Amino acid sequence: MPVMGDVTHGEAFRVRNLAPVASSPPRARARLSRTCSAGRWREYRALLEHAGAEGYDIVTLEQWLNDDRGDRVLILRHDVDQCPAAARRMLAIEQELGVRATWYLRWRTARTRLVEELRAAGGEVGLHYETLSRMVLADRAAGRESDPERALYAARRTLKRELIAFEVLFGPCRSACAHGDTRVSGVNNAVLLRDQDLGAYGLDFDANASMRSHDLAVWLTDRSKAEGGWRDGLDARAILSSHASPVLLLAHPNNWISGAGLWCDRIARAAFPEPRLGSPRGLRTGPDSPPVAT
Repeated sequence: MPVMGDVTHGEAFRVRNLAPVASSPPRARARLSRTCSAGRWREYRALLEHAGAEGYDIVTLEQWLNDDRGDRVLILRHDVDQCPAAARRMLAIEQELGVRATWYLRWRTARTRLVEELRAAGGEVGLHYETLSRMVLADRAAGRESDPERALYAARRTLKRELIAFEVLFGPCRSACAHGDTRVSGVNNAVLLRDQDLGAYGLDFDANASMRSHDLAVWLTDRSKAEGGWRDGLDARAILSSHASPVLLLAHPNNWISGAGLWCDRIARAAFPEPRLGSPRGLRTGPDSPPVAT
């Protein structure tokens, strides 16, 4: 059950020039419900404890790819889309339970201290790249139109520089995975690494592609409680009780924090922006972009 479907180069840009669609009333109600929702940390801890009680070996993505680990395996991965503080809460629970995970951070959530904490706990860290969608948003804001093939070429060159910058700033980056942006729902960042020589990007593997190339029993992707808890209405505890394996558990820390916590993070980010650090020349700037060259 992949997070994003396959697309051609042309399909990756099929809505680049459309105006943003206004939120529908049901979506607005969902946002309000999420704002008023409580944190779910006890639920997350209980889920990991349940996996352990059911005999699952909880492993990182790299551990699973490098080693066949028996009959019951739970692969733990986190995409940190918002709120770095939520990642710390999730990490604390995992440390107490003695498990490790693979973490993918966007430029907006990559913080030096956070990455140090993740690595100190034995976690694996990579870039949650959004190079293509960010370029499309910049073009749209400027009223520009781009040829899809040329834009794809430019985005791949930029992604190479981003991966270099990420490694310079935060240490080894052996893998990466695409971030989906609802503001440009028809643009798929994953196309950037499809059919590419990953070694040319300094990577050992692409997280989503590596998952699709293996026979997973279940791909569990979380949603916020206000939006249903788990994608496709799946029951995570029931799946683990059935001893399905291997199971990928993809959890976004911001889906488990309280609504108030999310708003505090957004306000703090606006009021106290992260200092911009040095990076290779030529990278775009903006709230979701790599650091500015110095």
